[in-house]
Amino acid sequence: MSNGSVERRIRRRSVHRSRSTAVAVSLVVLALVAAWIGTESVLRALGRAPLLADPQTAVDTALQPDTAFVTIIEVVAVVLVVLGIVLIVLALKPGRQHRSVVEHDRGAVVIDTRIVASTAANAAGTAAGVPEGNASATARGRRTDVRIVPVTGIPVDEQAVHDAVRDRLSGLDERFGRNVRVRVEEKGTLA
Repeated sequence: MSNGSVERRIRRRSVHRSRSTAVAVSLVVLALVAAWIGTESVLRALGRAPLLADPQTAVDTALQPDTAFVTIIEVVAVVLVVLGIVLIVLALKPGRQHRSVVEHDRGAVVIDTRIVASTAANAAGTAAGVPEGNASATARGRRTDVRIVPVTGIPVDEQAVHDAVRDRLSGLDERFGRNVRVRVEEKGTLA
């Protein structure tokens, strides 16, 4: 295996969640159901009493249902449909974590989005001239939203803050600086 393919696989595993938990739970449930059916069949073949329900009796009851049995079957069907939908969503949904890969001379660097948001908030606070707690940011994918609460009586140049954040994030990776939104609150705080 080449070094490039190993590095790509490591990057992908660092950024995407594993689906092994959902697969493991599904397999355990399937194994338990299969073990129960097998145990009941062996007990019936030996002529002993069933643990929960005799499979043949369950099939006969299903073929000639009464109202109580129909209600139980409807509840079980709804639970199985919901479980199926959850498993389909888990299988198809991209399991992305809040991380991004940044290319570097020595290899790939994985950055958590909280670091990107903290960097944006720091750059915004410095450019706006506000205390550290008055600038906050959130980063999702390639989009960064910055919120500034100005100090009362001191105007904030929104474009200067936008440019400062974009420049600082572009220093990490050019993709982070592309989609930056800055919002300056109307009401300020006292210094």
